[in-house]
Amino acid sequence: MQVEVQPGMNGHFTVKLSGELDALTAPRLYEKLTQLVQQNPGIQKITLHCSGLTYLSSAGAGILLMSMDNFTPKGISLELTQVQPEVYNVLDMLGLTKLMTITHA
Repeated sequence: MQVEVQPGMNGHFTVKLSGELDALTAPRLYEKLTQLVQQNPGIQKITLHCSGLTYLSSAGAGILLMSMDNFTPKGISLELTQVQPEVYNVLDMLGLTKLMTITHA
């Protein structure tokens, strides 16, 4: 999986994801997101741009949920955009579409 952080304005960052988010790659994404939050104290929003994300396992979904649980108390919102149908279906099946802001590709 590839993770590319793009700084934005007013405490908003975009993180482009491509490839597969599974048990092997999920910890790396969590590490990147945690570093992003630690290095940018004024961060308010992280948008995960998922047009290149081709696969999401339950472990990957778990990392997204854990990130949301850790960042929300700090006033940081996490959203997913450009989510491909096969990835959206996994998120929906696990109930994450009710907990997170997610938009389709």
